[in-house]
Amino acid sequence: MNFEQFKAKYQQTEVEHYPNKVPGGILVSVLVQTYNHEFYIKRCLDAILGQKTNFEFEILLGEDTSSDNTRKICKEYAQKFPEKIRLFLHHPSNKIKVLNVNTGNFNAFYNFYHARGKFVAFCEGDDYWTDPKKLQKQVDFLMKNSDFVLCYHWFEEKFEVQSDSKNQYLEQPEKDLSREELIGLLYHPLLSTTCFRNCLIDLPEEIMEVINVDSFLLSILGNFGKARFLENINASTYRRHSGGVWTENEKEIKLKSKILTFEKLHFFYIQQENTEAQLFIKTRLLNILKANLFCHIKTGDIANTIKVTRKYLKVKNLKSRNFILNF
Repeated sequence: MNFEQFKAKYQQTEVEHYPNKVPGGILVSVLVQTYNHEFYIKRCLDAILGQKTNFEFEILLGEDTSSDNTRKICKEYAQKFPEKIRLFLHHPSNKIKVLNVNTGNFNAFYNFYHARGKFVAFCEGDDYWTDPKKLQKQVDFLMKNSDFVLCYHWFEEKFEVQSDSKNQYLEQPEKDLSREELIGLLYHPLLSTTCFRNCLIDLPEEIMEVINVDSFLLSILGNFGKARFLENINASTYRRHSGGVWTENEKEIKLKSKILTFEKLHFFYIQQENTEAQLFIKTRLLNILKANLFCHIKTGDIANTIKVTRKYLKVKNLKSRNFILNF
């Protein structure tokens, strides 16, 4: 799906482009998506603007119609740093719903389509980097190692609400990842720690239809190369707070979202006639469904046991390219 097709399908209201003076010759595009981040967005932008590089980079800042002061702050930064920031002001009518949940997908993909750099980095508006040479170190590596499509580094979680620290911590792989490990999502680097080659001219339509966009993106990037874990970059900060995507969602939605992501990935690789990737993703999907099935059996939930069993058998015997899971 190219940009024009994307707009034709999803854009109901034209996005406002705030005036900027960002020059040409950009090497890295940093994509920042923000929504209701008035207490966090300044630190995020300051850390990116403070990057020390020997190349030009741009910040693509997508503001998703926040109900707090986030939009006002974004405008202030765009006005103060017109040579660095390209601000896109979004309208709520463009939001893409997945599993009946409003997502930031339109905001994220609008940024992605406008990235001009040879390399792309992400940072959510409530996260921030701590190493002023992060981009320089990552670009230096990628420029010298063409068989790697991306590199990433450590991060640490910061719990804004102390009770949230009881939640399970995210895990960051501390090793290099093969193409197969990326494609099959055996390991999942945090997207805000990555820098990758801008090698996707068009985007598959299936990626628009999932909540776990980062998982889908990492999988398809694996088709272009390996991933390097860089130990010489200070850990970035990943915030946990009440306004986060997952903290407001039920466990059931999380599970459905994960299953949907692997189902859409499997369908994508069928269309690409990528037999190897199909097998990786199908195996992961079956394992997720099997674990879910055992959980329902253990709790005596007969209705969901029958439902998940049917899904598992459908996937296991899947041969049709038109199969879509129904929730």
